[in-house]
Amino acid sequence: MILKILLPWLCLLLSVLPSLAHSQSTGWLTHEQHPPAQVRLTLTGEFDEQSKQLPLLLQVKLEDDWKTYWRSPGEGGVAPSIRWDETSNIHSQQWLWPSPERFTLLGLQTFGYRESVDFPLLLTLNSSSSARARASHLSGVLTLSTCTDVCVLTDYPFELDFDPKSLRPDGEAMFLYNKAKVAVPQLAEASSSEFVWDEAKQQLQVTLLSELQWQQPQLVVDGDPDTAFKLVQLNQQDGKIEAVFDAENWMAPPQLSGKTLNLTIFDKQQAKEYQNTAVAGAVSVEAIGWFKLLVFALLGGLILNIMPCVLPVLGIKLSSVIGAPSDDKRQIRSQFLASAAGIVVSFWILAGFVLLLKLGGQAVGWGVQFQQPWFIGFMVLVTAGFALNMLGAFEISLPVSWQTRMASSGGNSHRGHFLQGMFATLLATPCSAPFLGTAVAFALAADTLALVIIFSALGLGMALPWLLVAALPKLAQGLPKPGKWMMQVKLLFALMLLATCLWLLSLLANFISSSTVLGLSAAVLLVFAWVLLKKYGAKALLISVSSLMLVGGGVALVGAMTSERWAKVLPSDLVWQSLQQSNIAEQVAQGKVVVVDVTADWCITCKANKVGVLLQDPTYSRLKLDYVHLIKGDWTKQSDGVSAFLQQHQRFGVPFNIVYGPAAPEGIALPVILSHQVIEQAIAQAAGDAALFQE
Repeated sequence: MILKILLPWLCLLLSVLPSLAHSQSTGWLTHEQHPPAQVRLTLTGEFDEQSKQLPLLLQVKLEDDWKTYWRSPGEGGVAPSIRWDETSNIHSQQWLWPSPERFTLLGLQTFGYRESVDFPLLLTLNSSSSARARASHLSGVLTLSTCTDVCVLTDYPFELDFDPKSLRPDGEAMFLYNKAKVAVPQLAEASSSEFVWDEAKQQLQVTLLSELQWQQPQLVVDGDPDTAFKLVQLNQQDGKIEAVFDAENWMAPPQLSGKTLNLTIFDKQQAKEYQNTAVAGAVSVEAIGWFKLLVFALLGGLILNIMPCVLPVLGIKLSSVIGAPSDDKRQIRSQFLASAAGIVVSFWILAGFVLLLKLGGQAVGWGVQFQQPWFIGFMVLVTAGFALNMLGAFEISLPVSWQTRMASSGGNSHRGHFLQGMFATLLATPCSAPFLGTAVAFALAADTLALVIIFSALGLGMALPWLLVAALPKLAQGLPKPGKWMMQVKLLFALMLLATCLWLLSLLANFISSSTVLGLSAAVLLVFAWVLLKKYGAKALLISVSSLMLVGGGVALVGAMTSERWAKVLPSDLVWQSLQQSNIAEQVAQGKVVVVDVTADWCITCKANKVGVLLQDPTYSRLKLDYVHLIKGDWTKQSDGVSAFLQQHQRFGVPFNIVYGPAAPEGIALPVILSHQVIEQAIAQAAGDAALFQE
């Protein structure tokens, strides 16, 4: 009776004894001196008797911001490795690497993984040893490099005994192994790629042929351990990708002709690996040269002088010259040189600010300071101070304070002219111009030296009018003689600064309540009216208010009489969804055209695009069609998602517009200044139906 009861349990115990004797996993291994990292090696339970191949899964789990590295770490770090003991029954191993992530720290570029990563390993056992022994032995040391702002190199000794003939498939381990293999880039045919090494330029040009449609592809070249490759140019069209990389070797100029190199290309949806031998030749895809970039920077800086944000400051400068027409050439030259110096120095300060953000791993962009309410508030005080100064509110001597220095900066001292130049630059940054985009994008993505050079060229371009007057002082001396008309000019300049101040106050509505903004605006207007009344009398105040009302009424009357000839702003009832990468791919998969508008309330060009194009027919009607899906990225406040989207497209400022569709899943980037024709062409091309576009 007792035997009958115990017999089933004895059979069960005998069936599990082999698995108890030989575990198929090391369990999670940790190191007491580095607890944020854990590793585990697990057998899937599969074994091919003929090839003697044994699948093994290496899992790594990391806490907080710790990360580990890819097979080619980049400019820092060490790839994970296993040193097998001589007693291990290993003939060879194949280490498979999932697609990595790109990291940038202190100007260095690395590739790796954070949080967790699973590496599939394929071991080949020694056939002779497997034939002699029933059980096999795996032992060795796993070396893992992990980093945050510091790096730790940790060894994990392990042992794993198993019996190849008694292995049982582990469903969970097999699932994780196959899932990890899916993340490994598949090797493409050699005929679908071409690697050309230009020794004179120290550049590598890679041409890829692929039927895959890439959204935001990441390209990584490796194969020469001592050479770092940096992408400088990428063109993608009609199933063909051309990329140019700068090659740098810290020991000696790289010699890559005849070497076998790998290129891994991946995005969030897919990955591919190309392997080929680099052949000597000339790079045919020309990257944007330094000369063109400097020209763009100079032109962009020059154009900033006519932006609405900067015109009031130019008015201050003109008034100071008009007020002192008897100054000699030397004094005029020194004043304008001081203003030019203020502009250039302020661009250097901006470059330093951007550099600090980059070193700290923060997203950077042109005009990013307008995402900070404290900066906007400071600019409100400065513009209000300048406006009151133009009305003569600070002509008397006041106690030394920052308000006095701010308000008196419009005087004839070199310090005042220097501050005028700096002030003009601060107001200019939200007024992005077409020539500015290319140079700024390159500067924000480049290394430290290139960033400083480009920002210096931008400052020099903006300072050109001041430098021109400094070189030819007769231009300033040729201005009209002072008289009563100067009071009207100063009043006009003060009104321009007041308008700028009120515009800046409106930007604060994104950070504080609207009622508070209205109260502050009313206070500014009352102070302005009080100063005008005190300095010029009730008659001047009445004339000024009446003139503004008459001008406003006249403009409204003319607009009403000619309304049929003017383009009307249509109702702003377009339905925009918040920017998310998954939404774009989902809508394109459904056959829709996705129009993405990345904008900000402080961006003047964004407002012009909206009023002049997006809310005007025929674009307005086209955007309301059923097959068009609208997505908006709001960069008014700091947004990591919007910043990442901009940087993925090598853009570092707004506006940025791009159109996706079934025929253009990678996106069609639009120019900074929009037009009806450009948008309609992009929508038609993205939809894959040329008939959608009408001349």
